[in-house]
Amino acid sequence: MSEAIEHPVQITLDELPRYSSWPKRLLALEHYAIRRKTEAEVLREYQDDKWGSLLARVRCLDNPTLLDVERANADLAATAPCYHAGNFYLASNHWMLNLHLDLYAEVLTPYLENASCVVELGAGFGSKLFGLGFREAFSKMPLIAAEYTQSGRDLISILAKVSGKPVAIGQCDFWKLQISDITIPENAVIFTSCALHYVSELSFDLVAFISRLKPRVVVHFEPCYEHYDAESFHGLMCRRYVQLNDYTVNLAAVIQAGRDREGISVRTRLNVMGSNPFLPISVVEWVPSARSRS
Repeated sequence: MSEAIEHPVQITLDELPRYSSWPKRLLALEHYAIRRKTEAEVLREYQDDKWGSLLARVRCLDNPTLLDVERANADLAATAPCYHAGNFYLASNHWMLNLHLDLYAEVLTPYLENASCVVELGAGFGSKLFGLGFREAFSKMPLIAAEYTQSGRDLISILAKVSGKPVAIGQCDFWKLQISDITIPENAVIFTSCALHYVSELSFDLVAFISRLKPRVVVHFEPCYEHYDAESFHGLMCRRYVQLNDYTVNLAAVIQAGRDREGISVRTRLNVMGSNPFLPISVVEWVPSARSRS
C-alpha cells in the first residue's frame, strides 16, 4: 500500500471515553444489548451485512485492487483509538492495518523455507492473506484461503482474478470443524486472524482437527479472554468487552488441551496489539508433535 501513514498520537486510558462509546457501555453507563454469536448471527453479520454489502460495492468497481477493497471496507484515513505494546494511541485505520501485517510477516516468515503453502483459515475477504502475498518473502508462496461465508469467498475470488495472484478458495467452519472444497497439502504455514473468537465456545478438538492437516506451523493472531489481566482495569474492561459481544472465552484452554493431548509445542506473546483497544490480539504459535503428525 502506498498511502502515507500519519504517525499515531499516544493517549491515556483515561482519555479513551473521548474517542469511543465503549467505556460507557462496559461500565453499564450506556445500554448495550448482547447479540449471541450463533452461526445464524455470524452469517447475518458477515455473509449478509458486512461482506455482503462490501461485495456489492466492489462489484461496482473496475478491476479493484486490494487497496480499493480496503478503502471500500473502511475509511483508511479515519483515526480511532487503538492499542500497541502496552500503550493506547489515536491512529489511522491504515496505520493499524500495516502494523498488523508487519507483525504477521515477522512471525510467519521464519517458517516459509521449504513450506508447501500459506493458508488462512477464516480469511474474511482476504485482506491479510493478500496483504502478505504482495510482500517479497511471500510472493512465490502458493496461497490458500478458507472462509466461512460465501460473500467472503466471492470477494477473495475477485481479488485473486484482478491481482493475478492465484488463490485456492474453500470453506472453513469452526463450529463443525470442517474444511471443504480445497485440499491443504502437508507442511503448510497455517494462520488465523481474528476469526476464532466468533465461536463463543471453541471445541477442544480444534488442535487435533488442524493437526490432521500435518502443518509446518499454526499461528493464531487472536483475542484471548484468558490473557486479559483480571487484576488490571484495562484487562477487566477487555474481559467485559468479550462478554458483551459473546466472543470466545476458552482459546487458551483449548490450546492447553492440545498441548496435553497432542503434544504440540506452543509459544505465546500476550496482547500484542489491537485496532480495538478493548480487544488486543495475542500471538499463539504451535508446532505439531511427531505423534500428532502421524
